[in-house]
Amino acid sequence: MSFKQKLNSSFGIQLIVTGLARLVEEEGHSPHEAFEVLEEVKRNIFHALSEIKEEKK
Repeated sequence: MSFKQKLNSSFGIQLIVTGLARLVEEEGHSPHEAFEVLEEVKRNIFHALSEIKEEKK
């Protein structure tokens, strides 16, 4: 599945893209800074997402 197809079919991915765009457009971050924020978010919520996945089983 291409990224465009994933984007069109996943509200979650749309929210991620929208959030990154907002960091740049509305909050004044550079694209590089927006990706640094994304990396920080990934590091900080990975374990919580893993727990959520386990709870759904």
